[in-house]
Amino acid sequence: MKKSVLITAILFLQFMNPANTQTIESLKEELPPYFSILTTWGVRPEWDENSENIYFLNKLVGDVFKINIATREVSQVTSGFYHGGIHRVLCLSNGDLLLAMGSNIFNATNPEKDRHSGLGLYVLTKDNPNSPYPLNAYCDEGPAVSKNSMKIAWTLQEQREIKTGEIIYEGGVPRLEDIQTVISYKDSSDYVRLETQDFRPPLNEELIYTHYWGDAKDQYYNSQVFGFNLKTKETIKYTDLPNSYNEAEGIFPDGNYMAIESDRHQPMEERNKYKLDIYKLKLDGSGDVERLADFSTRYLNKIKSDNPVVNKHGNIIAHQFGFQKGAGDGRGIFLFDLELYEKYKKKEN
Repeated sequence: MKKSVLITAILFLQFMNPANTQTIESLKEELPPYFSILTTWGVRPEWDENSENIYFLNKLVGDVFKINIATREVSQVTSGFYHGGIHRVLCLSNGDLLLAMGSNIFNATNPEKDRHSGLGLYVLTKDNPNSPYPLNAYCDEGPAVSKNSMKIAWTLQEQREIKTGEIIYEGGVPRLEDIQTVISYKDSSDYVRLETQDFRPPLNEELIYTHYWGDAKDQYYNSQVFGFNLKTKETIKYTDLPNSYNEAEGIFPDGNYMAIESDRHQPMEERNKYKLDIYKLKLDGSGDVERLADFSTRYLNKIKSDNPVVNKHGNIIAHQFGFQKGAGDGRGIFLFDLELYEKYKKKEN
């Protein structure tokens, strides 16, 4: 048996619970033809630089794996070094990986203890896959990477400031330079939060981020999508729907659209409960959106579609099969074929 196939089998048994497996399997007969199931385990998908593979985590704080879209072959990426759990993986434009990792002491009773207390940023290079290089920078939640340069952005602890920097290599060793604070809400309310998401292609002059606000019970239940122009310093509000959750996720390669998570389809009494689905948001200031999935209503608010990321060709979205327990919770990765979706829409109309 191939090593990759064995890994898939072992992890499937280890991380899948029978109830979740049954739920995903039952979807096969109900899904529209433009959806397909890539994996029945794993979270937080990210495309590689060529959109041939998807990197993902086996669980919210775990190891990085890679699956080839054509062959479905799975391999473990971060088995060559000790760590206390990886929270995020993103692919840099040169194919190296940007990792956000917590402390080396893993706490099984509170695995996400470092999520908001400072995740170290590291680069895992193709030339040295068993020893990640520290960038000596710390983020809260996930960083952002440019699709066509080595520029990155990250939110500082407490989520009121966003910084940018450029990764350069000296003797094969990556480091950060030109570090700047580009957005600061330091003097804002305790219940205001920011999370960086994507540089807007093709020029990288705008940083797309999410602005959250709430109360002492939940600081994140309201959110809207914003853009910050790194040249003009102007801020643009792309969604403006009160009492709703709208989180920026994956940018389209033309820079004209953003895949977002939203609960705008829910009745008012069911909003702000992470009962989300994915939408396509037009980045022209109009606020126009198109709903791409209806998991949260079709399946009685038990599951959601979230964490959508768009490939470099703009024709496939990878997204997560999510559970209604909170932000980021889920298990399983789906593919959404946008070209097939457009054909299906024309046929239905």
